[in-house]
Parts: sequence; C-alpha cells; structure tokens
Amino acid sequence: MKNYIIPSIVAFILAGCTSKTDQTTTTTTTTTTNQSVKTTVTPDECSTINNLINGYESGFNSIKTDKVNNQFTNQWRTNTHMIGANCTVTLNKSEQASYQCQTPVKTQTQTIKSHQKLAKQLRQCLTKAGWFESQKETASSIYSTFVLDTKTPVITLATNQEGIGFSTRFEIAPPLGL
Repeated sequence: MKNYIIPSIVAFILAGCTSKTDQTTTTTTTTTTNQSVKTTVTPDECSTINNLINGYESGFNSIKTDKVNNQFTNQWRTNTHMIGANCTVTLNKSEQASYQCQTPVKTQTQTIKSHQKLAKQLRQCLTKAGWFESQKETASSIYSTFVLDTKTPVITLATNQEGIGFSTRFEIAPPLGL
C-alpha cells in the first residue's frame, strides 16, 4: 500500500509545478514626436487599482488590518499598498472612507519618474473605463487627478517638495459630488 502513496504524492506535486495560469497582458504603443514607446500593463496591475476602487463602497473593509490608536480620527492600517509601505483607511466625520498612502522620496529625479510611472499605469487602467485625467504641474509639485463621475471616488496622485526632500501621496477619496 505504501508503494502507491509516494508515487501518487510525487505525481500530484509535479502536476502542480507544471500547471500554468493564462494571463493576458494589454499592450499599448504610444507615438510622440517620432518616438515609439511600448508599455505593457498586466491584469494584476489594474486589478489592484480596480479592487481598491470597488472597496470604496464597503469602506475598504477587506484591506483594513489593525486600528491606529488616534483619538481624533478613525483610522486603520492596510494590507494593500499602492506606494510605500504605510497606507491607511480613514473615516471622516460623515463616515465616508478614504484610502491613502504616502512615501518620502529622496531625489527630485526619482520623484518625478515614480510619479510619472504610476500616473501612466493609472491612465492605462482607468481611461479605458471612461475616467478623465487632469494634471497640474508647478515648480515644486505634480498633481494627477482621475475622475469618472460625481458618484465614483476621486483618485489623486500628488508629489510635493517638502523641505529638502519630496513626498508622493496616493489617495482614493469620496466623490466630488458628495
């Protein structure tokens, strides 16, 4: 009897190792001033953003971990991080939830590159669904805001100079119509 169990277990393990999941990737080619840039966005990259947007309705309950001890706000740490490693969900006085992440960045070049990379990913994932992007740039900041309508949360990516360093903030907040 033992002679049949070991080969069965080995066959089961090998079958798991050789199985392959089918992932489709979306490829977009953008041509600007005679330069062709090919960018690939995987379904996983868009699924994180879509899951966060869908989580807004439930107050992001599925990603909340431990509650932050703060007497002024109701705030939780999360297990999902769009940027950095410290993201939170906050309830405002109207019991509306927002998701926010903030990360310090050392150099201006690194800050601009990371902001543009995430803005491009958001653009590729959201504009297909009809989201509108507005971008504002000053000498010390870049803001990218994504809006669908007055009922869907607003997504903001903001990069600012703070003292001698820089900070990037990602936020999904209540819609403009509320």
